[in-house]
Amino acid sequence: MHADVAVALRAVLLALLIAGCGADEEDARSDEHEEHGGDHPAESAEQPGEHAEEVGRVTLQGVRGVAFRVVGSPIEEGVWRPAESMADEGERAALAAPVSGVVAAILVPPGREVGRGTPLLTIRSPELAELSASFLSRRAVRRQAEAEVAREERLASAGAGAARELEAARAALEVARAEEAASSLALEARGVTPGRGGTTLTLRAPKRGRVTSYDVLSGAGVEPGQQLGRFETGLATLASVELPLPGPPAWVPGVSTTVRRGDGATWEARIEGLPTSVSPETRRLQYRLRLVDGDPPVAGTPLEVRVPLPPGIVVPQDALQQIEGEWGVFVLAGQEAVFTPVRRGPELGGDVIVLAGIAPGQQIAASGAYLLKALVLKQSGGGEEHAH
Repeated sequence: MHADVAVALRAVLLALLIAGCGADEEDARSDEHEEHGGDHPAESAEQPGEHAEEVGRVTLQGVRGVAFRVVGSPIEEGVWRPAESMADEGERAALAAPVSGVVAAILVPPGREVGRGTPLLTIRSPELAELSASFLSRRAVRRQAEAEVAREERLASAGAGAARELEAARAALEVARAEEAASSLALEARGVTPGRGGTTLTLRAPKRGRVTSYDVLSGAGVEPGQQLGRFETGLATLASVELPLPGPPAWVPGVSTTVRRGDGATWEARIEGLPTSVSPETRRLQYRLRLVDGDPPVAGTPLEVRVPLPPGIVVPQDALQQIEGEWGVFVLAGQEAVFTPVRRGPELGGDVIVLAGIAPGQQIAASGAYLLKALVLKQSGGGEEHAH
């Protein structure tokens, strides 16, 4: 009996000892497990798309709707910008009001070619009436003074006149002539023939040419020297184009480009100088180009100027995708597509000029790139959830 009890006690002690050892091993395994990152197995960190450096790399297996194409060599492209033909400075003139008054009528519309002396517009002017009246008065005084000198000379010849009276008459005549000349000059300076003035002044074409624009309307009041319009003689040998800052870097004096008209006519044109200021109205740079071949167009003709773009690789707009605020393309690398950042340049219709980031001979996703972007964002989103 005592022997049976002893055996039972030894069995219980052995069981407790075994249980204690098992608990210690479990605790040790638990501690070791916590040191290795909890419940996630170590090999899970090696799964594709889990590492941050693999974000932007997509396996193409099973992906449909994506087409790749080979990147070509950099090319120099250009865009056509609206411009306008104009005459050289020596062929341009400002139409200014010679007197104050009111524009009575505009006789010739802008753009119509006219000959020298053609009436362009008329101004009704009280000032002109006063100048004309002053001239007529001074002319009458001069004639009277001439008659007085002639009378005194006849008297002197007959011995009936005094020398002092003759000298006074001659002095008065000189004064009258000077005053008449001053009145005549005042009219001539205003484009009026002395003796033919009245209340209306007719502004005439200074040369053969055309009015390019008027700055006033019929019925408008004007002051002396006020600009009424612009007049150009001859044909236009210049083209003017406005471009946004900073302007084409390759455009320096002497560089050639092409100018075209709506009917297909083209001219070679050379850059004349560089803009020295920005237009206050448009905040753009105004370039002047001289047409060097062919018959020049009429001044004011709408034109287009070919403006060069920075040399680069042309890719479809659909190929460029933006991820986390950065533009890039998907480059083929074996069985994967890798998102590669690029420096985006100007747009060219349905294409974009890439200035840096890809090289000729590489293959990029030309269509369906948005599908690859969606996979990248999905991978990136999954990785973030896993980290949490």
